[in-house]
Amino acid sequence: MSSELAELANLLEATLTDMLTPAPDAYVVVAEVIHGPHLTPRLGDSLFCSVECAECGVRELVRDLSREEGGSGFVLPHEGRMIGCVVTRGGRMWSVQILARSELPTI
Repeated sequence: MSSELAELANLLEATLTDMLTPAPDAYVVVAEVIHGPHLTPRLGDSLFCSVECAECGVRELVRDLSREEGGSGFVLPHEGRMIGCVVTRGGRMWSVQILARSELPTI
């Protein structure tokens, strides 16, 4: 086998291994008050296998907070992850973000 063909085979094997190896982290969606009367941070309803999957969790939590507190919310991309913001009639501003399990504070 030629060295070029061997290099291609090694590259293909490495690529397939990377694609088939599960992500080492789980992702959660967290909302916290960043302005206004303080409330306990809220976790989304699910754990997610990737940042892309967690994006639906950001949208759901923004929608839920907007409905529960009578406010308005939006979602936009920031540094490769979707983030959300909810501003409520009660004067709160919530930040909704995706965090890897390893990014959560330990207790």
